[in-house]
Amino acid sequence: MPQHDPDEINRLIVEFIDLQESWERAPSSFDWSRLQALARKGARAYNEEAGPSFHALALDAVTHSEFHERFLSYLLEADFDPFKLARPGTGVAAIPVIDHADLAEASRSNPSSTRMRAALMEVARPRFASLAQRVREGQGLSPELFALVESCAESIPLDLLEQIAPELAKEHHGDPQRQPINPTEGYLSAAEFIVDIGSKPYS
Repeated sequence: MPQHDPDEINRLIVEFIDLQESWERAPSSFDWSRLQALARKGARAYNEEAGPSFHALALDAVTHSEFHERFLSYLLEADFDPFKLARPGTGVAAIPVIDHADLAEASRSNPSSTRMRAALMEVARPRFASLAQRVREGQGLSPELFALVESCAESIPLDLLEQIAPELAKEHHGDPQRQPINPTEGYLSAAEFIVDIGSKPYS
Protein backbone atom coordinates (compact mmCIF):
# COMPACT_ATOMS: atom_id res chain seq x y z
CA MET A 1 0.00 0.00 0.00
CA PRO A 2 1.52 3.38 -0.96
CA GLN A 3 2.73 5.66 1.81
CA HIS A 4 2.46 9.43 1.77
CA ASP A 5 4.49 12.02 3.62
CA PRO A 6 2.27 13.67 6.27
CA ASP A 7 4.23 16.88 5.74
CA GLU A 8 3.08 16.87 2.13
CA ILE A 9 -0.54 16.61 3.31
CA ASN A 10 0.03 19.47 5.73
CA ARG A 11 1.40 21.62 2.92
CA LEU A 12 -1.58 20.82 0.71
CA ILE A 13 -4.14 21.68 3.38
CA VAL A 14 -2.33 24.92 4.30
CA GLU A 15 -2.33 25.91 0.62
CA PHE A 16 -6.02 25.03 0.40
CA ILE A 17 -6.85 27.20 3.43
CA ASP A 18 -4.80 30.09 2.04
CA LEU A 19 -6.62 29.89 -1.28
CA GLN A 20 -10.01 29.71 0.42
CA GLU A 21 -9.23 32.80 2.47
CA SER A 22 -8.09 34.58 -0.69
CA TRP A 23 -11.35 33.65 -2.43
CA GLU A 24 -13.43 34.81 0.55
CA ARG A 25 -11.68 38.20 0.52
CA ALA A 26 -12.20 38.83 -3.21
CA PRO A 27 -14.27 36.15 -4.98
CA SER A 28 -14.75 38.16 -8.15
CA SER A 29 -11.01 38.45 -8.80
CA PHE A 30 -9.95 35.03 -7.55
CA ASP A 31 -7.56 33.12 -9.82
CA TRP A 32 -9.26 29.71 -10.19
CA SER A 33 -6.22 28.26 -11.96
CA ARG A 34 -4.43 28.24 -8.60
CA LEU A 35 -7.13 26.03 -7.09
CA GLN A 36 -7.07 23.82 -10.17
CA ALA A 37 -3.30 23.40 -9.82
CA LEU A 38 -3.71 22.45 -6.16
CA ALA A 39 -6.38 19.89 -7.07
CA ARG A 40 -3.99 18.30 -9.57
CA LYS A 41 -1.26 18.11 -6.93
CA GLY A 42 -3.60 16.61 -4.34
CA ALA A 43 -5.71 14.30 -6.50
CA ARG A 44 -3.99 11.14 -5.23
CA ALA A 45 -2.75 12.34 -1.84
CA TYR A 46 -4.69 9.83 0.25
CA ASN A 47 -2.15 9.92 3.08
CA GLU A 48 -2.63 6.26 3.96
CA GLU A 49 -1.52 5.35 7.48
CA ALA A 50 -0.47 8.94 8.09
CA GLY A 51 -3.74 10.61 9.09
CA PRO A 52 -6.95 11.80 7.42
CA SER A 53 -6.91 12.27 3.67
CA PHE A 54 -6.28 15.73 2.28
CA HIS A 55 -9.71 15.66 0.68
CA ALA A 56 -11.48 14.83 3.95
CA LEU A 57 -9.79 17.77 5.63
CA ALA A 58 -10.86 20.05 2.78
CA LEU A 59 -14.43 18.85 2.18
CA ASP A 60 -15.87 17.07 5.21
CA ALA A 61 -17.89 18.82 7.92
CA VAL A 62 -17.60 22.26 6.33
CA THR A 63 -20.23 24.57 4.86
CA HIS A 64 -19.83 24.07 1.12
CA SER A 65 -19.71 26.98 -1.27
CA GLU A 66 -18.79 27.67 -4.88
CA PHE A 67 -15.18 27.32 -3.79
CA HIS A 68 -15.73 23.70 -2.69
CA GLU A 69 -17.80 22.93 -5.79
CA ARG A 70 -15.01 24.07 -8.05
CA PHE A 71 -12.42 22.23 -6.01
CA LEU A 72 -14.33 18.96 -6.33
CA SER A 73 -14.82 19.46 -10.06
CA TYR A 74 -11.08 20.07 -10.50
CA LEU A 75 -10.29 16.98 -8.39
CA LEU A 76 -12.54 14.82 -10.57
CA GLU A 77 -10.93 16.25 -13.71
CA ALA A 78 -7.55 15.23 -12.24
CA ASP A 79 -8.75 11.61 -11.78
CA PHE A 80 -9.37 11.83 -8.03
CA ASP A 81 -11.07 8.61 -6.90
CA PRO A 82 -13.81 9.66 -4.44
CA PHE A 83 -14.77 6.03 -3.86
CA LYS A 84 -11.42 4.85 -2.56
CA LEU A 85 -10.96 3.50 0.96
CA ALA A 86 -7.81 4.49 2.82
CA ARG A 87 -6.44 3.84 6.28
CA PRO A 88 -6.16 7.00 8.39
CA GLY A 89 -3.71 5.31 10.75
CA THR A 90 -1.87 2.11 11.48
CA GLY A 91 -4.07 -0.68 12.78
CA VAL A 92 -7.41 0.99 12.03
CA ALA A 93 -10.04 0.10 9.46
CA ALA A 94 -10.07 1.70 6.03
CA ILE A 95 -12.54 4.56 5.59
CA PRO A 96 -13.70 6.58 2.56
CA VAL A 97 -11.39 9.38 1.48
CA ILE A 98 -14.38 11.72 1.83
CA ASP A 99 -17.48 11.37 3.99
CA HIS A 100 -20.35 10.52 1.64
CA ALA A 101 -22.90 10.41 4.46
CA ASP A 102 -21.89 13.90 5.59
CA LEU A 103 -22.20 15.22 2.03
CA ALA A 104 -25.64 13.62 1.62
CA GLU A 105 -26.83 15.24 4.84
CA ALA A 106 -25.45 18.63 3.80
CA SER A 107 -27.17 18.31 0.41
CA ARG A 108 -30.58 18.49 2.12
CA SER A 109 -30.14 22.20 2.73
CA ASN A 110 -27.07 23.42 0.84
CA PRO A 111 -27.32 23.83 -2.97
CA SER A 112 -23.54 23.61 -3.35
CA SER A 113 -23.51 20.30 -1.48
CA THR A 114 -26.39 19.08 -3.64
CA ARG A 115 -24.47 19.77 -6.83
CA MET A 116 -21.33 18.18 -5.41
CA ARG A 117 -23.25 15.04 -4.53
CA ALA A 118 -24.76 15.03 -8.01
CA ALA A 119 -21.29 15.14 -9.56
CA LEU A 120 -20.22 12.15 -7.49
CA MET A 121 -23.31 10.24 -8.58
CA GLU A 122 -22.36 10.76 -12.20
CA VAL A 123 -18.91 9.36 -11.53
CA ALA A 124 -20.44 6.47 -9.57
CA ARG A 125 -22.68 5.27 -12.38
CA PRO A 126 -19.99 3.93 -14.75
CA ARG A 127 -17.78 3.03 -11.81
CA PHE A 128 -20.32 0.68 -10.20
CA ALA A 129 -22.19 -0.53 -13.31
CA SER A 130 -19.96 -3.61 -13.49
CA LEU A 131 -20.91 -4.55 -9.93
CA ALA A 132 -24.59 -4.32 -10.83
CA GLN A 133 -23.94 -6.59 -13.80
CA ARG A 134 -22.07 -9.01 -11.55
CA VAL A 135 -25.03 -9.24 -9.17
CA ARG A 136 -27.49 -9.68 -12.05
CA GLU A 137 -25.41 -12.64 -13.20
CA GLY A 138 -25.79 -14.24 -9.78
CA GLN A 139 -22.34 -13.48 -8.43
CA GLY A 140 -22.12 -12.15 -4.92
CA LEU A 141 -20.00 -9.31 -3.66
CA SER A 142 -16.85 -10.06 -1.73
CA PRO A 143 -16.68 -8.57 1.78
CA GLU A 144 -14.22 -6.00 0.45
CA LEU A 145 -16.52 -4.90 -2.37
CA PHE A 146 -19.54 -4.80 -0.07
CA ALA A 147 -17.59 -2.63 2.39
CA LEU A 148 -16.68 -0.26 -0.46
CA VAL A 149 -20.30 0.02 -1.62
CA GLU A 150 -21.56 0.51 1.92
CA SER A 151 -19.02 3.24 2.64
CA CYS A 152 -20.12 5.40 -0.29
CA ALA A 153 -23.72 4.26 -0.72
CA GLU A 154 -25.10 7.80 -0.37
CA SER A 155 -23.22 8.83 -3.53
CA ILE A 156 -24.38 5.89 -5.68
CA PRO A 157 -27.56 6.51 -7.73
CA LEU A 158 -30.46 4.82 -6.00
CA ASP A 159 -31.49 2.66 -8.97
CA LEU A 160 -27.95 1.31 -9.23
CA LEU A 161 -27.60 0.74 -5.49
CA GLU A 162 -30.88 -1.21 -5.47
CA GLN A 163 -29.38 -3.56 -8.04
CA ILE A 164 -26.07 -3.98 -6.23
CA ALA A 165 -27.16 -4.14 -2.58
CA PRO A 166 -30.87 -3.50 -2.08
CA GLU A 167 -30.48 -3.83 1.68
CA LEU A 168 -28.31 -0.71 1.62
CA ALA A 169 -30.59 1.40 -0.59
CA LYS A 170 -33.19 2.36 2.01
CA GLU A 171 -30.67 2.50 4.85
CA HIS A 172 -28.38 4.96 3.13
CA HIS A 173 -30.73 6.90 0.83
CA GLY A 174 -33.67 7.14 3.21
CA ASP A 175 -37.07 8.36 2.13
CA PRO A 176 -36.97 9.14 -1.63
CA GLN A 177 -39.38 12.02 -1.02
CA ARG A 178 -36.66 13.77 0.96
CA GLN A 179 -34.02 13.40 -1.73
CA PRO A 180 -32.66 16.81 -2.76
CA ILE A 181 -31.94 15.46 -6.26
CA ASN A 182 -33.30 12.65 -8.37
CA PRO A 183 -30.65 9.96 -7.89
CA THR A 184 -31.29 8.30 -11.26
CA GLU A 185 -31.69 11.17 -13.69
CA GLY A 186 -31.75 14.52 -11.95
CA TYR A 187 -28.05 15.15 -11.59
CA LEU A 188 -25.88 17.33 -13.78
CA SER A 189 -23.38 15.99 -16.25
CA ALA A 190 -19.75 16.81 -15.50
CA ALA A 191 -19.79 19.53 -18.16
CA GLU A 192 -23.07 20.96 -16.88
CA PHE A 193 -21.69 20.94 -13.34
CA ILE A 194 -18.68 23.03 -14.35
CA VAL A 195 -20.76 25.40 -16.51
CA ASP A 196 -23.39 25.74 -13.81
CA ILE A 197 -20.98 26.78 -11.07
CA GLY A 198 -19.07 29.00 -13.47
CA SER A 199 -22.11 30.92 -14.62
CA LYS A 200 -23.72 31.72 -11.26
CA PRO A 201 -22.46 34.24 -8.74
CA TYR A 202 -21.97 32.73 -5.31
CA SER A 203 -24.43 33.99 -2.71
